[in-house]
Amino acid sequence: MTRLLTGSVLAVLLSFQAQASDKMTREHIQQVIDVTDAAAKNRDTAGIGEYLSETFEKVIEFPYDEWMATVRLDKEKYLNLIDEGWPTIEDYEYQRDNTVIHVMPDGLSGHSYSTITETLTLDGTRRVSKFREHALYALENGRPVITQISGHTLVGHTMPEPDDSAGASRRRDY
Repeated sequence: MTRLLTGSVLAVLLSFQAQASDKMTREHIQQVIDVTDAAAKNRDTAGIGEYLSETFEKVIEFPYDEWMATVRLDKEKYLNLIDEGWPTIEDYEYQRDNTVIHVMPDGLSGHSYSTITETLTLDGTRRVSKFREHALYALENGRPVITQISGHTLVGHTMPEPDDSAGASRRRDY
């Protein structure tokens, strides 16, 4: 299975070199999403980094006490953070849903919206986070790259569950 996935990713990577373009397309953005998702599922930091712009920035908003906190990471800090994190995670699942892609009218950039769900086990504790991702894309040396990822993170179990006594929904954090 890993060889099949690696072969598929390699084929897409090679196709990017042949598809160097002066116009962004929906297909370019979808290919970047597919390749970086495969790299994330394989815990491949270098594979993710290959499709981040040199000026890449990750902006993460998350609830902290009664406030919203914001963290900004440049490409190097972001890749170092995830690379250091992989060995500490026992189990890891990554899923992208609800993706919408738009190409700007000038054909030079685009963006996507998705919901990313990551489920991991750390120190024996299962954790789930959902990130409503907004990604910006541009052509860099004729190939599509991600210039920014921003969004809001919810930590814990984010799906409502029926309340047996009142029929209402509640949220449970892990």
